[in-house]
This record gives sequence, C-alpha cells and structure tokens, in this order.
Amino acid sequence: MKKPVRRMSAASAMVLTAFIVGCANLNGGSAGEQPTSETGDYGLIAPEEAAIVLSESAGDPDFVLLDIRTDEEIETGHIPGAQSLDFYSSTFEDDVAQLDRERTYLIYCRTGNRTGQTYRMMRNMGFEEVYDLDGGITEWTRLGYAVCQGPLGAEHICTAPAPSATGAG
Repeated sequence: MKKPVRRMSAASAMVLTAFIVGCANLNGGSAGEQPTSETGDYGLIAPEEAAIVLSESAGDPDFVLLDIRTDEEIETGHIPGAQSLDFYSSTFEDDVAQLDRERTYLIYCRTGNRTGQTYRMMRNMGFEEVYDLDGGITEWTRLGYAVCQGPLGAEHICTAPAPSATGAG
C-alpha cells in the first residue's frame, strides 16, 4: 500500500525558503556579512563581474572605482579609472564618511582584506551600493584584466585594453 504524499503549503514553503536564504552563509563568514556576487546584490564581486560593472558604468558620474591602497602600491599597478583613498591614512574613516552615499562604489585593494573591512565600514555608515572586488588587484591581474602602472592622474602605461570606468586612470 502506498503512503499518501504530503504536500507543503505554499505559505510553509515560503517561510522555509526565507529561513534557508536568511541563514545561508555563502561566503564562509557569519550571517549578515557581505552578500555573494551570485545573489546579484552589492557586496563581494568576482573580477569577471567587476569588469562588466566597469564597462556598464563607463561615463556614469555616480559610479566610483576606489583603490584603497597606498600611493606606492598604486604606482606598481592600478585598475584604469581608479580614484584613491589610502586605507592606512590616519584620516581614512573621516575621508570615507565624506563620500557621497548616493553614488555606487567598486572598492579594491591588493587581495581583499582591506576592502572587506572598508565594505563593512561603508555599510555601517549608510552606503548601500558598494561592490568589493574579490581577490583584489592580485586576482584581477592574474586573470589578465587591464592594469596601469604609474601614479593616478599622471601619464602611465596600461598592460591591456581597459574596461571602461569613470575618471582619469
């Protein structure tokens, strides 16, 4: 004799789905940390997705590519179109607080440690549209994306065709 099949009500299924999604931790951190790029939300973003965001944001005055490394690090290689705020500056938190919360930011550092901290800081300050480049410029470069050498705002040499971004590289 066959057992009757029990069906979950739509309301129960929705509650279960919300619980699973709310408790899921796709990044390996605790719940409530950065969303993964797989969700399509802001937060951690793979270099491949960042290249698309940069291309789609070309010419958008409300988009900022923000390199949070030191000037010395930036000179060795930076993503074309980047602006700079030095994470190690004594005024870094105040500098971030002065940024326009209405703009969209894609932040990066060398490997992602500083941007993880900065991402959380920005979210706590009320920034809603912030991307964090997963693996930083190290992963960006490893995958062969454009990198320019030299200081920001000066002539420099780029290693590959640049994904478009606002501002001078």
